[in-house]
Amino acid sequence: MSDIITVGADFSPKTTYKFKKDDSELSLRKIDLLPEDHPVLHQEPLTWIFDPPQADPKLMYEIMLENMVYHHGLGLSANQIGMPVKVFTMRIDESDNAIVCFNPEILEESKEMVTMEEGCLSFPLLYLKKRRPEKLTIKYQNVDGDFIETKFEGLAARVFHHEMDHMEGKTFLDGVSKILLQSARRKQKTLIKKAKKDGRRTPY
Repeated sequence: MSDIITVGADFSPKTTYKFKKDDSELSLRKIDLLPEDHPVLHQEPLTWIFDPPQADPKLMYEIMLENMVYHHGLGLSANQIGMPVKVFTMRIDESDNAIVCFNPEILEESKEMVTMEEGCLSFPLLYLKKRRPEKLTIKYQNVDGDFIETKFEGLAARVFHHEMDHMEGKTFLDGVSKILLQSARRKQKTLIKKAKKDGRRTPY
């Protein structure tokens, strides 16, 4: 299976998904995001085990891709949809090319840093300026358990770095001053009211 897959607004690799948990089957086709104060978002996820597999990695691969598209994200971590394991998916460029990373790591960060505004699906319509490395050398396992090492820069490096915060039980609120956060929260309330008035399905 290729590591890079093209996703679009109508991406749907299967019509249904079934995931066995506690001897009952749960449909995981579309999964709601956890609220921002949910404890799962604030604890370090568990390493994904391939041998023996704790769950079908190909099913996990498809679940992550479809839910990233469903929630209109540049990236999505498994713990954001209630699965506390070290897995995330991300778009690797401004097109619809995406990857799913199992047990991701950052091997090296560039000294060059860039500050820009970003958002997070766990905090609808909240935007904060974050300082992140311009370039990264990273490693992850693909759906087959093979190790992939590559370099990202620009937007891809920012998204990977953001998702790695989730892999450590952090959120993009960490390190933000109280004054800046209060200002951003006021803007968030205004944007959410407008989104609801416009009848949008989800305020992203």
